Amino acid sequence: MRQTRRYSVQKSDELNVWISLSDLMAGSLLILSLMSFLFFAFTILSKKKEELRSDVPPIIIIPDDKAFRFPIGSAQLSQPLRQYIWGSLTQTIVTNRRKYKIDTIEVIGHTDGQPNQVPNGNLDSLLENSVAVKKLDSLVPSSNVDLGLMRALAITIELYKVQTKKSELKGLQFRAYSAGQLYLPNGSFALPDRNPDNSRRRIEVRFIRSATTKVVK
Repeated sequence: MRQTRRYSVQKSDELNVWISLSDLMAGSLLILSLMSFLFFAFTILSKKKEELRSDVPPIIIIPDDKAFRFPIGSAQLSQPLRQYIWGSLTQTIVTNRRKYKIDTIEVIGHTDGQPNQVPNGNLDSLLENSVAVKKLDSLVPSSNVDLGLMRALAITIELYKVQTKKSELKGLQFRAYSAGQLYLPNGSFALPDRNPDNSRRRIEVRFIRSATTKVVK
């Protein structure tokens, strides 16, 4: 009787040991499965994040360097700048149009903070007619905002000329804007500074894919 009880206790202890080992293995397997899932999820999210980052078209900056510089207070294109528009810029637009399915090119003129010394501007009177005939010679800027817009318009008008010669640009819209002296190259607001600074004078070219317009009511 004692031997039978001793044997029963021994079997019970062995059974408990196996149950403990089984629980331990099940827990380890669960932890391993969870770690594998987290690693897989992290890999997928990282890949998606990289895809989203690469799905954003670049921003082209045309600097105010010696070749591309506008004359003071003017929107006249230099010959090297005109050649750049017809060559490298056009090819960049074609490439990004195919890659990102863009339909609009935004051209933004930036100036430095030097005060405009021309007292009598005429953009309010002549802007629309000048753009309609694609000639800016008669425009006189009365502010840096005017000047930035005129320079952006000079480039968009040249791009429209390219469009008439190159079928790859057919259907694209070109829009001109001015930021005046408001933004620094890093995108932050500029502090008052009336000194000449060619690092702030630039043209920014953005590639846009139009969205549905909603009017707030």
